[in-house]
Amino acid sequence: MSQNGRQGYSLPENRCAEYKMSDLPKGLMRENAPLLPEVDELSVVRHYTNMSNNNFGVDTGFYPLGSCTMKYNPKINEEIAAHREFTGLHPLQNPETAQGALAVYYFLQTSLAEISGLKEFTLNPYAGAHGELTGLMIMRGYHMERGDMKRTKVIIPDSAHGTNPASSAVCGMDVVVVKSRPDGTVDVDDLRPLLDDTVAGMMMTNPNTLGIFEQNIGVIAKAVHDCGGLMYYDGANLNPGQGASR
Repeated sequence: MSQNGRQGYSLPENRCAEYKMSDLPKGLMRENAPLLPEVDELSVVRHYTNMSNNNFGVDTGFYPLGSCTMKYNPKINEEIAAHREFTGLHPLQNPETAQGALAVYYFLQTSLAEISGLKEFTLNPYAGAHGELTGLMIMRGYHMERGDMKRTKVIIPDSAHGTNPASSAVCGMDVVVVKSRPDGTVDVDDLRPLLDDTVAGMMMTNPNTLGIFEQNIGVIAKAVHDCGGLMYYDGANLNPGQGASR
C-alpha cells in the first residue's frame, strides 16, 4: 500500500523558521530515516480498524464459553462507570467522603440478594477466580462451623474451567471429577456414587464451559443437598441460608 511521496498529514506552516532540524544536537538525530510506509491517513485508520476486528468480542460475534467470560455489559453501564465521581475515588480515602459510591455499592448488593433470594451478597472478590475462592471459603466455613470436619471433597465436572480445581486446591479441598455425557452436560449417573458424607459441595457453571445449559441442574442440586453438600454456581455461590458471592 506504500507509495513514494504519499503523505497522511498536512502540517501547518512553520512559524518558527529560526529553529531548524539542523539545530538539533547530532546525538538526538537519526543517521538513517526509519523505514515507514508512505500511505494516506484513511488507509492507516482502516488498517488499524481491521486489525482491531481480529480481537473477538461480544460486539462482533457469538462467544460460547458459558457464563464465566465476556458477559454483555450495556454501553450505558460503561458510561456511568467512567464518571469522575467513580474513577476519581481512592481506595484509602476517608469513607465519609465516598458515601455516594458506598450507597451505590450497598444498593447493588441488597438488590442482587433480593433477586437471587439469598440472605447476603458480597462484591468484594475482584475476579472470577477470586469469586470461586470466596465461595469455597464460605463452603468450608459453613461445614467447619457445624463441626463437620470430614467434608473436604469438592465435585467438579470434567468440562469445568481450570480455575475450578485450582481454586479448590488453594482452599485446601480435595478435587473429585464427575464425568460428562456425550452431549457435554454432567452425567448424573456418574455423580450419584460420588456423593457421601465427605463431600463439601459441588462447583458448576451454567451454562457450562462448553456453552451448554445444564438441564438437570435441579436434580443435581437436590442430590448434592441431600448428602449434606453445598452448591457453587458460577456467578453466585448459593448456600442454604448462607448467602451469595461473586
